[in-house]
Amino acid sequence: MSSIRNGICRQAFEADVPTVAQIHLDAFAGFFLTELGYKFLCVMYRAFLLNPTSVFVVHESRSGEVTGFAVGSLSSEKKDRWLALRYLPQFLVAAMPAILRRPRLIIGRLAARFFETGMSFRIPCDAAVLRSIGVLTSERGGGAASALLDAFEQIALQRGANHAYLTTDQDNNDRAQKFYKRQGYDLVECFQQDGRRWMWLMKKSLRETYS
Repeated sequence: MSSIRNGICRQAFEADVPTVAQIHLDAFAGFFLTELGYKFLCVMYRAFLLNPTSVFVVHESRSGEVTGFAVGSLSSEKKDRWLALRYLPQFLVAAMPAILRRPRLIIGRLAARFFETGMSFRIPCDAAVLRSIGVLTSERGGGAASALLDAFEQIALQRGANHAYLTTDQDNNDRAQKFYKRQGYDLVECFQQDGRRWMWLMKKSLRETYS
């Protein structure tokens, strides 16, 4: 647990999953996973929570409200195959309304999301991968995102990760790109996810940062 001026960052628990899903809907309006809906997000974040190799932290305000989260995974070489396969029935049921509307598009983009199709760089085994970080729009600018990322990185380092990786959109995404650069992340490569969406793969050395 780490403390910041406006609250604390702590390990996520089962009871946090519904709130994390709601934060995702608020923070990522218009994005693909948001389109899949609240039930899908609950399945996804619960799967992360139950995965023993995940790193999952939330930001809790002084009033006790969860206002942000950061989640990712060690064992990056397997990417998110465990998540896609182990919880496949739950994912399909939760995503069925969206799949029925646009089956080819939704299934293709889910595969790209979980398996990172298009990326040529192989993430090393001694790394952690940040999968999602979000803060309520009403709480942006208060330091929660930086604190969440810091907590995520320190836990990953304690669990044996030497590097942290993440992906973020290349286009119309200046705010996020500048944030990650301020936090010490460098561009590794640009790649095209699901044949249409250009992404940045970014990397940070944890050993150098926290030594």
